[in-house]
Order: sequence, then C-alpha cells, then structure tokens
Amino acid sequence: MSAEATQAQPADSFWPAGQHLSAGGLTLEGMRNGWPVAALSEETVGSLARAARLPSLPARLLVLRGVEREEEARSFLHPTLDALHDPFLMYGIEEAADILTRAAAGRQRIVVFGDYDVDGVTAVAQLKAALLRAGADAISFLPHRLRDGYGLRPETVVKVLDQFHPAVIVTVDCGITAIEGVACARARGVEVIVTDHHLVPEELPSGAVVVNPKQRRCRYPEKNLAASGIAFKLAQAVARRARVGLSTESLLRLACLGTIADLVPLTGENRVLVAAGLAALASPRAPGLRALLAECGVEPGRAPTSEEVAFRLAPRLNAAGRMDTAERALALFEERDSKKAAAIARALSIANAQRQSIERRVVGEARDRIARSFDTDRDAVIVEAAEGWHRGVLGIAASRLAREYQRPVLLFALEGDRASGSGRSIPGVALHETLQGVSRLLQEFGGHDQAVGASLPAARWEQFRESARAHFAAVIPPERFHRTEQVDAELPIEDIDEELFSFLERLEPHGMGNPRPVFSAEVEGLGSSRPLGESGAAGRLRRATGDVDWLCWRREALERLEPGAGCAARYRLFRNRAGRMEAEVLDARPSERENVVRGPVLPSGLPMEHVAP
Repeated sequence: MSAEATQAQPADSFWPAGQHLSAGGLTLEGMRNGWPVAALSEETVGSLARAARLPSLPARLLVLRGVEREEEARSFLHPTLDALHDPFLMYGIEEAADILTRAAAGRQRIVVFGDYDVDGVTAVAQLKAALLRAGADAISFLPHRLRDGYGLRPETVVKVLDQFHPAVIVTVDCGITAIEGVACARARGVEVIVTDHHLVPEELPSGAVVVNPKQRRCRYPEKNLAASGIAFKLAQAVARRARVGLSTESLLRLACLGTIADLVPLTGENRVLVAAGLAALASPRAPGLRALLAECGVEPGRAPTSEEVAFRLAPRLNAAGRMDTAERALALFEERDSKKAAAIARALSIANAQRQSIERRVVGEARDRIARSFDTDRDAVIVEAAEGWHRGVLGIAASRLAREYQRPVLLFALEGDRASGSGRSIPGVALHETLQGVSRLLQEFGGHDQAVGASLPAARWEQFRESARAHFAAVIPPERFHRTEQVDAELPIEDIDEELFSFLERLEPHGMGNPRPVFSAEVEGLGSSRPLGESGAAGRLRRATGDVDWLCWRREALERLEPGAGCAARYRLFRNRAGRMEAEVLDARPSERENVVRGPVLPSGLPMEHVAP
C-alpha cells in the first residue's frame, strides 16, 4: 500500500449507507458496571451526529477526541497528505534551508548532530538523506549515551570539530538549551542550526538559527511535531531550495516511527504523518526496514499498527542507544545489503532482550527502595538513585513505576561525582514545568510535560531529593494521584458488528491524544481460559451473533471472578494477526447487574454516508 492509500475514501466504504448502529444500553453519563463513563456535552454529540450524519456512538467517540464539527470529522477520518502545512511557515526554516543548500553547493562539510533515541535517529536519517540528495558533504554524529551524554555539550562539540572539521552543524532533537555548546562552535567559525521540539527556555543559544515550532514568534500551526516531524519539514525545504527530487514516502516511513516512539499527540499534522507513514511501511524499499519488520513479525505487504511500532519496532531501535551506540540503528536504515540488514535487525533484538533484563533488575531494586521510604499521604513524587543503575534504562523504568504508583518518578544513576537521570510523569502533571521549581540544584535539565532528563553533582543528591519532594507536594493537588479508569461508552458485546468495528478502525492510528476506545459491558462470563505468556490469559466469549476471542495481559485482573459467573468487563477491540476481531480485557469484576441504575440511552442516529469528502 502506498501513502496515497491514505487519501480520502467514500464514507460508505466503512459504514454502508442505510445501516444503523443499535445503541442498546449505551450510557452517556454517570457510572455503569462500576466504571465512570467519560463526560462530555451531549448537545455537541447530537450536533455532530446530525451534521455529519453519524450514528451517535461514532459521534461520541469523535467528540471525546476533540472532533466537534463535520469538516473536522472528515479530516480526522480521512487523513490526507494535502493537510500537511508548508514547511516554510515554520520560523527559521527558510534561513536554515538557505545555509544548508549554500554549504552543499560549496561542498562544505555538514554534520547532522542527533540524539540516541528513535526520534533522534530517524530525524538524522531523514535530514542526512536530503542533504546527500542535494549534493552535500554530509555526515552524521550520534552521541554515545554513556560516554558523551545528551546533547550539544561543549566537550562533545570540540570532539566533533576536531574529528570532522565541519562548516555547519545542524542538530536534531537537541540543542535548544545548548548555550555553551553553540558558543563553542561559533567561536571556531562554525555555523549552527538548532532543530528541536523540546520546551523553549527563556534564553536561546546565541548565534544559532533555531527551528522549533514552540518558539513564541513561530506561527507554524502544528506545535506538537516530534524531532522526526521537524526533520521531515526541513528535508522538504532543503529539497525545494536545492531543486532536487526526494521520495516523500521514504521520509514518511521514518517520520512516523519517530513520531510514534516519542509519544507526541497523534492529532493534527502528526496524525497525517503517522497514517501515511504506516501505510508506506507496507511496502518498504529499504532492506533495513524490511528486515526490522520481519524481525518484529510484521508480514510483508501489511502495514504495521501504531501499537506494533510502539511495542515491537521502537524498543528494538531504542535498544541500540540504550545499551551501546545508536549508530547501529542508523546503520539499519542506511544498509543496502539484505543479509547485512537482517543481521543488524537480529542484533537489535538481542540488545532489546538485554535491555529488558537490565530494566527488570532496576525496576525491582527501585521497588525495594520505594517500599522502604514511600509514604502515600506525604509523597507527591518518587525520587530514587543508586550506583550501578544503567542510565540507558532509567527512563523506561521510571515510566513503568509512574504507572504503578500513580506518581511522577525520577530515577538517577550515581556515577562517581555525578548523578544522571530521567523522569516520567502521569497524566495531569507537567513534569518539566514542575521541576523548574528546583532546577537551581541541577546542572543540566530539559524535556517536556511527560519526560525529562537531568544531571547534578552527586554531592547535591540528597538536597535535591528533599527539595523535590517538598516542592511537588506543595504544588500538585492530591486528587491528581487518584487513578480513575473511565470508559468511552458502554458497548454490549452483542451490539458489535463488522460495520461498527470497521468504523473503530478508522479512528487509527492510536496513541497519545487519540487512545484506542475503551468500553464496558455485562457479559454472561468469560468462559474457560488458557495461559498467555508469563502473566496473561486468553479465551472466547460466546454470543448469538458469533464468538469473540479475548485476551488479558494481567491475569490478576480476573482473580475476583467466579468460574462461569457473569461479570462486567472493561475492554477494547482490535484486529488480530488472523484478521479477526478480538477483545482485550483490561479489567473485570463480578456482575452487579441487579444493582445497576441505567442512565440515559444513546439514540441510534443516522448512517455515516455524509462524511464522504
């Protein structure tokens, strides 16, 4: 499938004209089956349903995702490349493209300076490819996480200058806070372009051309591009300035990987980039991408889902930079020999298995420390550190613990006189902004609302820990720590048919800002089950209109159920590898059917034929 396959299709290709969704007992407000139903304006739902001629459940799901008007529904359900903005709308990109094309024409060396995660590596790969296509003497530099650290540090800049002698350094996914690093390059007469998507500080690096849509003076409509999205835009601008052809599909395949992996909202322009990129991944030309998809079990000719990218492809690519050097991930994208590409993909899988083992150890040790010191009533943040913790897994370990304890988590590795760490947050807590209150104690600090990186002298660690605990407790309302598992709607299993399921697939790609819809339902029982992996279970739901396979990754979620008894389930739907609809059970509890007080019922609504462009 090509990227053009994401162009708008007639609405009746996924919701046949004349078909109506039976809404059954779908609840609009209050609580059914023990889970609150997400609140929204029923007037807005009705207005969208009438204007777009949508059944009310689809209209409800769209409104929950910020889609309230007919034209917005059309754009959301049919993301097209026509919706991408002109790169030259982004502040600084015209000057950056001029500098790069001028250097290319003069055969001056350009170093593309990246980051060691998927977003950084895919951004480097795109921009480097565009520069080479424009005739530039372009090379890449990816810092080593342990030896070089993150970003454009002065000592790393000196290393690049002495080794490669560039005329221009262009950063991707870093540099927005690199005041000293940029000054070091400028002192040696090197031009610097900073492309970054992280939050913009009060003081920008002097003497650099800065490309970041979050700048106050930047009027670019999409503020939430990942680094790979910004690199996609700059690559297009360079190609236009140099008047050379560039494969949009090749760029999209990489841009969508970085965008998904970096957990930016999959709305607006990001949704278009990812939808088109995933479609293009069904037919990759590069041996490296073909090898990676095969290694991850994605069959040839099939586009991976955003979840497959997030949980299969991205961890393997990230493992390169977490465990050793990200150069291996970049080499995969650039390799043109199929056998060598397959060997690199296999090596990335091995590195990912090593990463998982080290991560489990760090998480286990962190849990032991948390158990000794964590106070639910007192602590608004978890801050832990240890010698021997591998820096490469701290971010992903913090993410796991943040979900587990419903607190922001900061984990640091103590290495001699330095503490280096990563933090991850929870919904509703802007980590970067909150951490600003104690940033005076940090040497380096950057990131965004949900993830940060930081370092400080090890001697200052205990002071930082106590200050962070006090500051977070003072500014974060306690209610943010109460996890509420909502559902989008109640959807009886009997009401799910192919037409509804096809509509749900039109909501993809899923991710931040557009999660896979979650429903609740009363079922007669989950029936017998079989083990799934280390801690899951799977089985089959019986229903008159055809059985539905189900799986649950957390067997403990089913422990309260009596064998054969009715239950209430919180679930979401997906298509399995065999092409059949399957339910992922997120939670289940004994049925309280006799105690249920029914709320308002959704009317059945109209066919979706009017959403066609």
